Amino acid sequence: MGPVVALSGFMGSGKTTVGRLVATALGFDFFDLDDEVAALAGISVAAIFAAEGEAGFRAREFTALDELLRCHRHAAGRKGLVVSLGGGAVAVPAIADELRRQAFVVFLETEVGEAWRRAGGTDRPLARSYAAFADLYQRRRAEYLESADEVVDTSGLSVNEVVEKVLQRINDVLERSV
Repeated sequence: MGPVVALSGFMGSGKTTVGRLVATALGFDFFDLDDEVAALAGISVAAIFAAEGEAGFRAREFTALDELLRCHRHAAGRKGLVVSLGGGAVAVPAIADELRRQAFVVFLETEVGEAWRRAGGTDRPLARSYAAFADLYQRRRAEYLESADEVVDTSGLSVNEVVEKVLQRINDVLERSV
């Protein structure tokens, strides 16, 4: 079983974009946890929030992550895995515990204004008002920092620069574990 890298961060931090590029560079599999939740539910994340609220979504999120990690543990070969987490995943104690045991977590820290420019006005259920968005970011930031093995500040960086910083952090860890 290869290593598991989980990218955490707020909505609009670039987890999915960076995750795909990091996985490609490393030859790892890539999964977006929100996409996995939607696929297992057979409906969109927005529809899950509308029908079950955030608590229902978070329960589904844990189940999807647990299944993904279980499949990865039992997969043949040594290929690694990169998972783009949902913006609130690390706020769920069971998910944070699972990640501590099984993954190297990189927090993509993004300024709240930049995250809003990327996520505001989309169909994301928690990106309807800037004030609520900024408040949620501030409440979650401590959880991101607490759950992270590494932090990459994305301020002023291009996507490729963020990818390079994440790859450097991952390679440093892989080298230490050899």
